[in-house]
Amino acid sequence: MLTDFQQRKLMKLFSMYDADCDGLIVGEDFDNVAKQLATIANWSARSPKGLTLFNQFSQEWQCLQKASDTDGDRKISLDEWFVYYEGVLGDEKQYQERVRSLTALVFDVFDQDGNQKMSQDEWANLLRVYHVSPIYVPAIFSRLDGDGDGFLSREDVTQAMDDFFYSNDPESPGNQMFGPY
Repeated sequence: MLTDFQQRKLMKLFSMYDADCDGLIVGEDFDNVAKQLATIANWSARSPKGLTLFNQFSQEWQCLQKASDTDGDRKISLDEWFVYYEGVLGDEKQYQERVRSLTALVFDVFDQDGNQKMSQDEWANLLRVYHVSPIYVPAIFSRLDGDGDGFLSREDVTQAMDDFFYSNDPESPGNQMFGPY
């Protein structure tokens, strides 16, 4: 069962995909995120990396819809979103396949110089794709950058994502990775 705190964080994540703020997520929302990511990375839809990106987001949508679209309307409500994540977070294999693999792919999009690190500007670009106001970026980034070197490593981002999904400690840096919720 998801905790109240997890539900608050998942509501934030839901709103990041629900770009038109209609309270529903549809396949087009996932397509739009993939298109924005591909544009930022300068990956064509037909390049190997572009194909991987679009396929991953398409699979994410299909898994989400299959697991939680209980009324078959091809739209995901917040309650259906919670059902999906309750299943994913309760199954380590699903978490690895769904969350960790998407995290790695998105990291690759924003690590444009290939140094296995994300700068504050790269993090700001990521948050922009997901409709998070840039005013939050400095505060978010400084919390996530635990060693203060001005970069987030792949491991930093993976740990922050794990904290976002699993931690019930409001002070955990990962719980703030997408801004206030």
